Amino acid sequence: MSTYLGLRSIDELVNYTYNRTPDEILKAGFSTTDPGTGGNYNPLFGAMAWANFNMEANIFAALPKYVWDFSGWRIFQSKAPNLTSVAGARDGLGGTIEGGAIAGAVKPVVQEITCKPKTLQYVFEASELLEQLVDNSRDDNYGSLAQQRVYASDQFKERVNQMLTAIPTDVVATNALERLNLESLDVIVASHAEQQFEAHANLTDLYNPWKGANGAGVDRNAGAGTWDSTVKSPSGTLGTADVLTDAVLRDTLADIRIAAGKEPTVMIGGQDTYSEVQSIYMNAYRIQNTADLRTEFSVGVNGVDTFTGTGAGLHISTIYGLPFIPSKDTTQSAEGSVDDLFILNTSADKNAPNKPLLGMQVLKPIVYYEAGKRQQGYPFINEAFTDRALYNMLGETTCRNFKAQAKIRDIASGI
Repeated sequence: MSTYLGLRSIDELVNYTYNRTPDEILKAGFSTTDPGTGGNYNPLFGAMAWANFNMEANIFAALPKYVWDFSGWRIFQSKAPNLTSVAGARDGLGGTIEGGAIAGAVKPVVQEITCKPKTLQYVFEASELLEQLVDNSRDDNYGSLAQQRVYASDQFKERVNQMLTAIPTDVVATNALERLNLESLDVIVASHAEQQFEAHANLTDLYNPWKGANGAGVDRNAGAGTWDSTVKSPSGTLGTADVLTDAVLRDTLADIRIAAGKEPTVMIGGQDTYSEVQSIYMNAYRIQNTADLRTEFSVGVNGVDTFTGTGAGLHISTIYGLPFIPSKDTTQSAEGSVDDLFILNTSADKNAPNKPLLGMQVLKPIVYYEAGKRQQGYPFINEAFTDRALYNMLGETTCRNFKAQAKIRDIASGI
């Protein structure tokens, strides 16, 4: 029986996997043709891809990462009920007559969530002929394994971000395959009303996260309110698009604070969502002669920076103090509308040390494997005259408080 490593932080996991941190590898510098450890596993290229994922403003980078220790977690389904009241002696909130009796114990309802890490892959290859032409001729060629490594890490990152904002479809077969991807923010940050609006006759689990492949998760069909995030449409009606306004933003923030008693930490939306937000406030920017007052302003989120805004007047890199991370990979709930806006709380869960309310639980960070002429036995190792390579990661999106999350959907363009 193998021994549990007991890694407590994502930094410990990364150091264990790569033998040194991605920061150290990037600072040291290396050639993409360097065989590294010279074999089928190369920590250098895996660390480079991991750094690529986490040091650029994107959805994956904005979510905190933590180590996979348990295949599941507990989440509060409802608050503890009031105490049993006794006329003239005890109120349900706890007020008690002098010398009064102690009430029966109460406790919140806790739901156990079970899920397993998702297996993610990106595979690429180059033929022996192409490799030889690139290495040993003057042909203007592209596509050797060394050239593809950086491109492949970008493509892998893009697909992971697309998983995180994917909107589930109404086709049963397709949805079953989608469940093999990372659970998307659109499914996690949802409500019973949205489930009822979007669900189809044979697809009642559309907005039930972690329910299906690799786990038994939340059932929003059970009733309104239990697992609800704040989901708003500017029009007030799900499925009907309208222009995003400052009032909608303020009302959404207020609803989050009331529902969760917590302040959100970050906003994520599309480039067109960012443009809509700018259009709300730029007309209000009436400060004259700002040339001397204007300063560069950006905000860090989980190690990545927002767009640069201004330090005088409107901070267009933040909305009411919350960093805004724009992404090209977000999607829109209604056809022809602007990308949805997520207002998320990724802060630490006080009931689960070292774990965020919303984040990415990682069993294995990105690892690079290669099979080809660097190994003995080539070409039989691939059964073909090709070199093949693979980026691979194990993890899953998790949430420990739905009420602390929000989504504004059905946003019409006001430009």
